[in-house]
Amino acid sequence: MKREPDFLVIGASLGKPSTSTFRAIAFAAVAVLLVWHVATRSLVAYLAKAAPDTALGLRSTDPTALLNLAERSLAPKETAAGPASQPDQAAANRATASEQTDEQASDRLRLWSELAFKATDKDIKSSAANRTSGSTEPPRPSILGRDTIEQSSRWAKLALANDPINARALGILGQLAVAAGEEADVAKFLHAAARRSIRESLAVYWLMWKSYEDRDYATAIYCADALLRTRSQAAAQVMPILIHMAENSSASGELTKTLLNNPPWRSNFLSSLGQKAKDPRVTLELLLALRETSTPPKAEDVRNYVNALIGRKNYELAYYAWLQFLPPEQLGSSGFLFNGSFDVTPSGLPFDWVMGEGSGVTMDIVNRPDQPDRRALLIEFGHGRVDFNGVQQLTMLAPGTYEFKGRYRGELVGKRGLVWRITCIDAPGAPLGESPMVVGASPKWKDIDFSFAVPETDCRAQQVRLELDARMASELLVSGAIWYDELRIARVDKLERP
Repeated sequence: MKREPDFLVIGASLGKPSTSTFRAIAFAAVAVLLVWHVATRSLVAYLAKAAPDTALGLRSTDPTALLNLAERSLAPKETAAGPASQPDQAAANRATASEQTDEQASDRLRLWSELAFKATDKDIKSSAANRTSGSTEPPRPSILGRDTIEQSSRWAKLALANDPINARALGILGQLAVAAGEEADVAKFLHAAARRSIRESLAVYWLMWKSYEDRDYATAIYCADALLRTRSQAAAQVMPILIHMAENSSASGELTKTLLNNPPWRSNFLSSLGQKAKDPRVTLELLLALRETSTPPKAEDVRNYVNALIGRKNYELAYYAWLQFLPPEQLGSSGFLFNGSFDVTPSGLPFDWVMGEGSGVTMDIVNRPDQPDRRALLIEFGHGRVDFNGVQQLTMLAPGTYEFKGRYRGELVGKRGLVWRITCIDAPGAPLGESPMVVGASPKWKDIDFSFAVPETDCRAQQVRLELDARMASELLVSGAIWYDELRIARVDKLERP
C-alpha cells in the first residue's frame, strides 16, 4: 500500500477539527453568554437596588435602577441619600434601606401625604368647604426644584418605555406631576398606577382621597381597605378619612357594609373612631349595627369604646353603651353595684369588676367552700412584700345617701389590711365613705356595712375600690387569704334639695 507523506497527514488533521475541539468552543461560547447574562441581568438586578448609578453603567435602560434614582429625589432630605460630603456612607444607607420594603413604602406614603393630599382634619374640612363653594384648593407649593423634577421625570419615563405596565413608574410620574403642579397629569398617571396594581400604595392613597372629594365613597372605602390590608403602617394616613366618612351620613352606609365583613383593621378603626369622632354616638351606632350580625363586635371593641368615653368624661353615654351589650339575663340584675355576688366572670369593663394585676397576690372567682353552688371573690397573698393593684368598679349613683353592704371571711396577717372605699371619679380626694379595715382572722362570715352620700355636684360617676391600706413599704408585707361575697349598694334616702 502506498504511504502518504507525513506533511499531508498533519495537514489533513489540522483542516478537520475534532469533536472535542467543537465541544470546547461551544462551552466557551456558552460561558461567555452566561457571564454576559450575569453581568447584564443578575448583577444589574442587585446593583439596581444597592447602587443604581453603577447598574445604569452596565445597562442604561434598567427600569428598577431608573425608578430607584427617580424615587430618591422624592425622599425627605433628612432621610435621603445622606450628606453629600459622605458618599460612601450614603451608598451604604441606601443599600440598607432598599432591603426594608415595608418601611420604605411607609416612608414614601408619609412623604406623599405631606407633599400632596395629607388627610388631616384641616385638609378634609377645607376640601368639604371647597366642594360647597365650588372652588378648588390651590396646588401646594413644590418642595422639589424644577431641575430635579425634570431629571426624575426622564428617568421614570425611560423606565416606563422599557416596561410599559410598570405601576411604580406611573406612580412616580404622578408624584412628580403633583410637585410640578400639573394637575391633569396627576390624574392620568395615578389613576393608571392604581388600576395596574393595588399594592402601589401612593397611587391608591391618592385615588382614595380623590374619590372622597368626588363623593365616590364606595371607591374611597375600597382604596382605604386595600391600603390597610397591604400596608398596615398606612393607618395614620387612612384612619382620619375613614373617621370623617363614618361621621358623614352619605358615606356611613358604605362604610358599615365594609365593616360587616369584619376586615382585619376593624378593631383599630373602631378604637380610633371612639377616641376621635366629634359625636361619640357615631361609634355606638356602628357597634349596635354590628351587634346582631354573624361577626359582632369583640369584647375588646366595647371595652375600648367605653374607656374612650370615660376618658372624655362622657360617663352617661359610657354607662348606656355598656348596658346595650349586657346579656339579657344580666341586664335585669344590674343595680347600683353590678355582679356583687360574683355570679358571672367579670368582663373587665369599667362598670363591672376590674382586677388589677400585681405581684405576690392572686385573685379569682371561685365556688364557696361552705356553699358550692355559690361563687365568691378569693384574694390570696403570698409571703413577703406584695403589689396589690386593687379591685374596682365604676358606678352611676344619683345624688343621695347610700349604704354599702357585703360579707367577708378569711385571715390576713400584716400591719395593715384591706379597705373598701368609694370616691368621686372627678374628685379623687377624700373618699365619700369607706369600710373598716379587714385584718386578722375571721373564720366565719362577717358583715361589711357603711353609709356614704353622693353630693349634688362634681360627682357624676363614682369608683368603688378595694385597696390595701398600706402607708409605707413595710406595711406591704402581707400574707393570708380573704373571701368577699354578697356585695351591694342600696339607696337610703335623697339629699334635701334647696
